Amino acid sequence: MGSEGGIASVERALLLMEALLDGPVGATALAARLGVSKATAFRVARTLQSMGYVVQQEDSRYALGPRCLMLAAWAFGHIDIRRELRWAEEEIHERTGETALLAVLAGRDSVCIDSIPSKHSVVSVATVGEVWPAHTSSSGLAFLADDPNLLEMYLSEPLQDATEHTVTDPARLREMVGHFRSTGYAVNRGYWRDGVVAVGAVVHDAAGKAVAALSAMMPEFRLQEAGEQELGELVTDVAERASSRLGYRGRKPANPAG
Repeated sequence: MGSEGGIASVERALLLMEALLDGPVGATALAARLGVSKATAFRVARTLQSMGYVVQQEDSRYALGPRCLMLAAWAFGHIDIRRELRWAEEEIHERTGETALLAVLAGRDSVCIDSIPSKHSVVSVATVGEVWPAHTSSSGLAFLADDPNLLEMYLSEPLQDATEHTVTDPARLREMVGHFRSTGYAVNRGYWRDGVVAVGAVVHDAAGKAVAALSAMMPEFRLQEAGEQELGELVTDVAERASSRLGYRGRKPANPAG
């Protein structure tokens, strides 16, 4: 087989495995998805089956095999989130001119692991290593909105205030987080520092886990100028594309809990 045929075969094999991400598929349906004959789809599937990347079930449909899990486990363990998502931070920074930051959840806190300073003369600074209680930051609130079970665990302990605007009432926080869940982004309206606001959205990995959050931070008056919804949609768009690059295949359905 020539080089072009070899490349085509590799492409078909990868497309076949992607077609199985949503569950078992029969040979006829696989052929339709790959745009090839049923015989070709069968040959590709059997080749992958012989290597452990595909298995055939009792009903003759094909499913992903154990070697895929092995590769996924290795990839998840070796992904450098800060390096992988730097482009997303840079895009938010370029499109808004504001401080862009990347945070992860550690226990009850959101931790800044990377940031790019604002281009403006009046700036809001996010320091690498800075820690914020989840209910006081856009990134932390985005994590809480993403997982209702996490929210309930978080609310099992008292909430401390940092400013007069910090939301510490559990019922009000549930309502607020529920709104964030519906919009896809969270807003910090001076909950940690007076006059400093931020808009954040989570990034999911291939398993659907929220592994990081991207945010744009700025003085309150500039959020009013930019428009909260417009900025929220921008950050959400970048976060969703970042999730896609990590293998996530779509937003999780809204969960009414919380």
